[in-house]
Amino acid sequence: MELRMRRVLLLLLGLLFVLAACAPQGRYTDVSVDDLYDRLNDPSVYIVDVRTPGEFAAGHVPGAVNLPLQEIDRWWNELPKDRPVYVYCRSGSRSRQASEYLKRKGFTNIYNVTGGILDWQAAGYPLVR
Repeated sequence: MELRMRRVLLLLLGLLFVLAACAPQGRYTDVSVDDLYDRLNDPSVYIVDVRTPGEFAAGHVPGAVNLPLQEIDRWWNELPKDRPVYVYCRSGSRSRQASEYLKRKGFTNIYNVTGGILDWQAAGYPLVR
């Protein structure tokens, strides 16, 4: 009887681990500036520039909102969870950090724009100043 109880307990424990592994988790996808440019006129896309306000004022992607990385604890919960969110910075480092943070908060529709504004400018895409 005790052996049977151990087997049932082990089976339930194994099932618990499988269910935990299948639980929805946040994720993000790396994309290029070309991918962002292709979605620029899509009204469902939300574009976040995580650079400083000074960097943002010097030139940013059309339609972007400035939400600095250093203030992410204050603004993350204001992002739409039902829309694709494209995150960029100068070169891709801060946007990756922000995307990781948002992933941990359960966001599943996050796109990290690799190369950032430097690649955007190199591609000749429009800037708002």
